[in-house]
Amino acid sequence: MSILVRGARIIDPGSGRDGEGDILVTGGRVAGVGEVAPQGDAEVINARGLVACPGLVDLHVHFREPGQEHKETIATGAAAAAAGGFTTVVCETNTTPVLDRAELLERLAPEAAK
Repeated sequence: MSILVRGARIIDPGSGRDGEGDILVTGGRVAGVGEVAPQGDAEVINARGLVACPGLVDLHVHFREPGQEHKETIATGAAAAAAGGFTTVVCETNTTPVLDRAELLERLAPEAAK
């Protein structure tokens, strides 16, 4: 199954692109960008007025796990980041205990990998 995203404002700093266009996704991969002809069974999404760009990076997040999970967990923080278009986040070391030792990070690694 293919997905054709029609009429999005495509911003791609890597290629210098900043303009309206289409994006064809086939098998979970971008198969075409620009003026793209729909394939037979492609689901078409009208993206006029929306922006398509590479995933965003946030270098200053406050996931509070461990120690203050009532404020934020890795799961809730990651879900919020993903909903906002962020594919990479860097956590502050303001947890209790502070995540400054390998053994603490290893304990949380399975949760972060989800």
